[in-house]
Amino acid sequence: MLPENAQNTKTSSRSSLTTLLHKQSVAQAAVLIAVVTFLSKFVGFAREVVIARQFGATGQTDAFLIGMMVPNLVLGLFAGGLGTLIVPWYLGHKKEDPERARLLVDQVALVWGIVFALVCVGVWVFAPQLVHIFARGFEGARYDLAVQVTRFLVPMGFMFVMTGLFTGLLQAESSFLVALLWTLVGNVALVACLLVFSSRMGIHAWTLGQTLWAIVGFVPLVILLTSKRYGFLKRFDVRHMDWPAILQFAALLMPVVLAGGVGTLNVMVDRWVASGLPEGAIAALNFSGRVWTLPITLLATPIATAVFPSFSSMAVDSSALHAMDDKVRRTVAFLAYIVIPSSVGIIVLATPITRLLFQRGAFDATATVITASCVQMYALGLVFQAVLPILGKVFYAFKNTVTPLLISLGIVGANMAGNIILSRYLGAAGIALATSITVTLGTVIYALLLRRYFRAEDRVTPTYPLWAQMLRTLLATVPVGLIAWLGLGWIAPITAFVPLVLRTMAVCGVAALAYAVCSIALRLDGWQTIADRFKGLAHRLRGR
Repeated sequence: MLPENAQNTKTSSRSSLTTLLHKQSVAQAAVLIAVVTFLSKFVGFAREVVIARQFGATGQTDAFLIGMMVPNLVLGLFAGGLGTLIVPWYLGHKKEDPERARLLVDQVALVWGIVFALVCVGVWVFAPQLVHIFARGFEGARYDLAVQVTRFLVPMGFMFVMTGLFTGLLQAESSFLVALLWTLVGNVALVACLLVFSSRMGIHAWTLGQTLWAIVGFVPLVILLTSKRYGFLKRFDVRHMDWPAILQFAALLMPVVLAGGVGTLNVMVDRWVASGLPEGAIAALNFSGRVWTLPITLLATPIATAVFPSFSSMAVDSSALHAMDDKVRRTVAFLAYIVIPSSVGIIVLATPITRLLFQRGAFDATATVITASCVQMYALGLVFQAVLPILGKVFYAFKNTVTPLLISLGIVGANMAGNIILSRYLGAAGIALATSITVTLGTVIYALLLRRYFRAEDRVTPTYPLWAQMLRTLLATVPVGLIAWLGLGWIAPITAFVPLVLRTMAVCGVAALAYAVCSIALRLDGWQTIADRFKGLAHRLRGR
């Protein structure tokens, strides 16, 4: 028998762990999301390495990516929109009547679940026509394989979109971690399928893995949301549907779907144009995305996810607008602090990084050259890719879905024009450059329009000095670029895996050390924020 104090301590620790698992503060959420996302990214890299080795940057890989994109585009657009809109919509109704808020959520889930099931049937039936639209240059075996993959992955699309809704509900309840953990498990299952079944099933081992990933992400969330802790998905009385509220949600959702899906739409436009280029262009764009998006998935996405509920709460409180303005500025400054040096390093070291990650098996030196050029062009707009979703979340917090819609449509249209023009001269790299240019323009427009919500003349305290921090960040990044450029000559001749890893890590380590020293000398807030987090963690560990 344990002593009573020991039992109480053990019970308290278990209770604290359970609470942390299901409910996190903004700071806890950002850190935990970043950690789990890092693990997912690591597993994701393992997945891409296996795919590159087994299938390479080939026409077969192109066909699969198009087949996967069709249900992801048609249904995946709604996944992001549902997950984004449900947070302020549910919190607004919960503030008035928590029980009615849950009832409305259940009704929305039922109605949209039926709609998406019907859409899935349509995608399956019209798969040949959809593939022809999304991949204008596909013919013969590539076209047939893309159609086959599209139909196989229709169930994945349905689960994906409903998982977006369920994830948003958990985030509205300040539970960010559970959905990410199950996504990580699903990612591991996908890699296992590729390793075990590729030799017997070929490319369709990837199909099986994607479907299993969707199931692992979907089913546990359904079970969790129906539990006593949350109490959702239990009220499906079709005789008492609140149609005005459901239609109001639909009216808000459609602009969010289009605006929030700008990334997916841009991917579709990129691949549509790339389908007319030589075989392997679509695969090169896909593999390059695993490199340049690393800072986005590890930092920008966790921060945007974690701050959105607090943005939504501040937006309904007029006395908190100045605090919200400073929070947005600090968030942008911190993102720039991390992403700007990362983008410089990625641009300079794109070729050795691509070679290190992918060049083996069916992924040859030619694929490395094409993929690395795409990485460099995408990385030019990396900081704007990071900031764009943060600024978009501010508009959604004020329940303004029209402005992001208009900006997003403009970005997609400009991206298509840029893709067509630049791909003629730069091939796949031109498509990547067009994306960077248009996202940069969209971010600038977002920033200019945001000023109407935060009027400087109404403030009695000074605003956070965002531009001063940005300038200091650029100055601190100069040594990073110089070290990476000098180190490139040391890394470039190496082809053996272990020496390539060691030399790349050494150059990155020296560059990071130089950036840290410059950050301290220039008194950058980003460095201070990171240092404070580590000090707080060390203090809590000593307290235990």
